[in-house]
Amino acid sequence: MGFKQFLTNNWRLVNSNNLFINRCANSVLESHNIGYAQKSVVNKLQLPLKPKKPSPPFFQYLKERRQEVIEKHNLNFKDAIRYLSESWKDFDEDTKKKMTDIYNKELEQYKDNMKVFNQNLTVDQKNELFRVKYEQIEQRTKRKLKKELKELGKPRKPLTAYLKYVTEEIKNHGNEPVQTYMVTVANKWKEMDENQKSKYIESAAIDNENYKNALLKWENDMIKVGRLDLVRARALSKDDTDN
Repeated sequence: MGFKQFLTNNWRLVNSNNLFINRCANSVLESHNIGYAQKSVVNKLQLPLKPKKPSPPFFQYLKERRQEVIEKHNLNFKDAIRYLSESWKDFDEDTKKKMTDIYNKELEQYKDNMKVFNQNLTVDQKNELFRVKYEQIEQRTKRKLKKELKELGKPRKPLTAYLKYVTEEIKNHGNEPVQTYMVTVANKWKEMDENQKSKYIESAAIDNENYKNALLKWENDMIKVGRLDLVRARALSKDDTDN
């Protein structure tokens, strides 16, 4: 269950818990609308229009005031969300209650509409929507893992010899479209003899060796703190051998 879904299902908890609202400010930054893949599926299968889920009062408050706060206080998006999460705590309680009552009624209507929507879907449509949803969850999981690995300082793979050459050449594309210029660069690389390529190949080999050593050190550090889930099987085998 995503953060936004959890927030929707547990609105009363959120409404009374300041710490939870602070967490919400960070999570809003990661919320996103339906992806291109799911839009394509909807068009391809000619699905009926899916009912739109109502937004909890806090999200309504953010949507209505976010741009105003950004312009008035000269804040970036992230700081504006934090500012509004704090101001929401002191927002008029009567207005909050009215917004919550309206939201609860809209939520009940949404649930009824979703029942009708799901009943009208064919088996193939349901299966395809499930596939798209699974892919979205998988992509979200990969993004979270990538962020975690970055925070834990995992070494990044170095550039290959070819990509080193591309990085050097791409600076000279001028007004030519990058995609078109990339074809030119690829052809130039193919036509280069081994002597011309050697400096890129040697540099890439050195970077790769440094990367391997740094990765082994990082994996050993992860093993020591019990994060075996982030370590390759070969590193675990080596660690067992060393012990």
